[in-house]
Amino acid sequence: MTFQLAGQGAEIYEDVMVPLWFGRWADAMLETVAPQPGDRLLDVACGTGVTTRLAQDKVGHSGHVVGLDINAPMLAKARELAGARDITWIESDVTDSGLPDGSFDLIISQHGYHYFPDKPAALAEFRRLLAPGGRLFYSIWDGHSPYTQALCTAVAAHISPEIAAKQRAQRETQTAAELTTQAVAAGFAQVAVHRQELQIDVPMAEEFVPLHLGSMPIADAFLALDTDQQQALARQVQTALAGYVTQGRMCYPDAVHLVSAQL
Repeated sequence: MTFQLAGQGAEIYEDVMVPLWFGRWADAMLETVAPQPGDRLLDVACGTGVTTRLAQDKVGHSGHVVGLDINAPMLAKARELAGARDITWIESDVTDSGLPDGSFDLIISQHGYHYFPDKPAALAEFRRLLAPGGRLFYSIWDGHSPYTQALCTAVAAHISPEIAAKQRAQRETQTAAELTTQAVAAGFAQVAVHRQELQIDVPMAEEFVPLHLGSMPIADAFLALDTDQQQALARQVQTALAGYVTQGRMCYPDAVHLVSAQL
């Protein structure tokens, strides 16, 4: 997996991005996944664990949940937030977990699939880890939102085209048809791709952009700008999103593809 944070990135991610973005996508995902009491569930690229915690609450004491991520600061925050929940945390790449064959009834991954360098190997590992009849669900952005497109344009103008390309790559994702083809080629059955859309509601850009970029792998490049440059970048985003302002907040549509498959 290639998504890596440094410094205070994990704390900002949990405090800002989870309540505004990823917590809402986790709720949407698990409504479709519908984990049941007693399920054995693996959450891959679990980050700070919002989906993992919600899943544990659903499978209950008779089930078991494992959260896997390669980013140590993210897992440290996940362990802290899990409290007394019975969750096993594993620091590992997606293809090198060392877990036994057929260990899980469900495997989920929220916004992790895009960062797997070897997607066929990851899908093969999911097949190995699922028990017969096990189910797989993973979400991936359906391209750019109005906000992320404006943000990448501003990053190119105020930092560099190279840094903007790194940020933009997070949304340069496979189509629904490509996702289907990959899962079928990996040997999964009943493959379907569901499009989920949410209306995102975040603070105005001058407040939100520094927090957002501070929780991203390009944080160091943004923080290297002086205060005036940072504010100019945020103002450019705000100008581009002027048509999406409602009651002093930016409100815009965003969407993911949720892939479901069965062994």
